[in-house]
Amino acid sequence: MSETKQFDVVVVGSGPAGIGAAFASARAGVNTLLVEKNSVLGGQMTSGLVTGFHGMRVHEGFISKGVGSILMDDRHTSVVVKGLALEIMNRLADKQAAYTVKDDPPMRIEYDPEALIPVLFEMADEYGLHLMLNSFVFGLEKKGDKISFLKVANKSGEVHIKANVFIDASADGDLIEWAGEEFEKGDALSHRCMPLSIYQVIGNVDLQKTLDYFRAHPQDLHISTVDRWQQMYDKGAPIALMGLRDLVQKAVQNGDYPIPLGTSTSVPYPIFDIQTSFLPKGFVKLLVDMAYGIDITNADELSKAEIDMRKNQVPGIFSFMKKYVPGFENAYMLYTSNLIGTRESRRLKGIYTIVKDDVLENRKFDDVVARSGRAMNVHSSGGGDLNQERGGQQWIEAPIPIGFDIPYRALLPKTVKNLITSGRCISVDRDALGSIRGEPVCMAIGEAAGVAGALSTILQVGCKDVPIKELQLQLKKYNVVL
Repeated sequence: MSETKQFDVVVVGSGPAGIGAAFASARAGVNTLLVEKNSVLGGQMTSGLVTGFHGMRVHEGFISKGVGSILMDDRHTSVVVKGLALEIMNRLADKQAAYTVKDDPPMRIEYDPEALIPVLFEMADEYGLHLMLNSFVFGLEKKGDKISFLKVANKSGEVHIKANVFIDASADGDLIEWAGEEFEKGDALSHRCMPLSIYQVIGNVDLQKTLDYFRAHPQDLHISTVDRWQQMYDKGAPIALMGLRDLVQKAVQNGDYPIPLGTSTSVPYPIFDIQTSFLPKGFVKLLVDMAYGIDITNADELSKAEIDMRKNQVPGIFSFMKKYVPGFENAYMLYTSNLIGTRESRRLKGIYTIVKDDVLENRKFDDVVARSGRAMNVHSSGGGDLNQERGGQQWIEAPIPIGFDIPYRALLPKTVKNLITSGRCISVDRDALGSIRGEPVCMAIGEAAGVAGALSTILQVGCKDVPIKELQLQLKKYNVVL
């Protein structure tokens, strides 16, 4: 017989969107539960090693060689995300575990994921948040136009979780589908999704030799200039060297490069990004797109991708690095991320859908609950070719970027009254997804969802009927930019 638990607000998923929602709801004083499938909080921020907290400011000039091309030192535009995101980064700064300055973040903050884990647990304790770890939500039951309870599996068996409000921060919009709401997935024509990645942490790297290679082959460095990266490296700041197209081409021709799963190009060129992040000198993280067009909401496809990436892509790419890339000759693999990196799956078809033009035109909305200044970073669904830089990635900035509003309506489904979405599964088109999927923006969306869920409980109204002015007032009290 299943166990039943009752809460005011239940949040599914503890990635940045779930952290924002759960912390904000518990902080507001309502009885809140966060359900997480992993053993630690943070999702991709910790278990996925996605340690570039990217989207604190407005993007301007990343593709150019100018001031905006080095995100980890870029402060030339306005801050659009504060609130819980800034508080968490400030706490890491206090522990000297993030490359930032308190209350003055760069566009992208690099941090230590191991330091973040206890910080998140400490904050959960401070806010009185209930946690259910190592627990997998596998379905729900509805009664009319409301969710009655979630079905959760863990070591206790099957657990039923009742609540007044449910927040879908699963990234994949699991509750959206189970509740019968409409959603979109992938490209409008092919429905193929953006690629998957696994972070590799590599030791014994002589990165000065890599910088020297880029100095001798500037066409193979796709972002900023080697002189600017050298300045960052010399002062011990994080760097991210994106390029290596010529070396990949040579390796492919020699049969020394693993063909990515699902690629649609004959001579594939994926994104290649060598990052020092917050690692000690001599260590780097490697970001490479490895599998294309995978529907991660399909268990068979996800398993196929996970196996291929860990069996073929990771060792094959590491072998390529040792053989072809200067500075990696004596490198060794330290570890890889527990979670595969995902960028796209279900997106709600909600009351309002944020579209590309909203980003390009810096749109304002009366029901604004968060803001984003991040460019639309859309990775290729089939892989780049050798005529493209950055693996076919589209990087689209507004002509005069000042940031755009995220309306509360984009978090709300059309029919289910006690469901709010958070993070990259909100109602957004594929191009605009490239902006809102950044970790700080997802956390800001989550903070809005959590406060809305708490107000729905306190005021005893449906999620659609939460007073916008009161919601905005509460968010501003916690230093949220609106």
